[in-house]
Amino acid sequence: MSVVKSKRSKPKLGVLTKARELAVYTIHICSNEKNFPKRLRWCMTNDLVKDARDIHRYIRKANSIYVAFRSDFDTRRQFQNQAIASIDAMLGDMDIAYALFNVDDDRIDHWTGLVIEVQSLLREWRKSDQERHKNLK
Repeated sequence: MSVVKSKRSKPKLGVLTKARELAVYTIHICSNEKNFPKRLRWCMTNDLVKDARDIHRYIRKANSIYVAFRSDFDTRRQFQNQAIASIDAMLGDMDIAYALFNVDDDRIDHWTGLVIEVQSLLREWRKSDQERHKNLK
């Protein structure tokens, strides 16, 4: 039996799943010669793939930290912030790639949507961490 979309609960850490999906999609789109010709691929795709992988990696690192002390919280927050910075860099590179290369509008819309969704979920996670751990010493 299906559950109405508005009544579905979000997974505890859906950002990790979405970050993985973003990394996989980025690798697929960047390795497609229709989007990025081989002779020009190196100048953009390396950074895009690296940013997507870094986002996933930083989110995994942040998730692996059990917060018991303020120093744990600070370390976790640092990884979350690094992921957010990588998202911003990736969006900038995607904008340049869209202007320079033959990336289909539907693909870039889906790709950008994934990045923005990861960004939104990551910010929600960071905000909930702030609330949950505000009394740590």
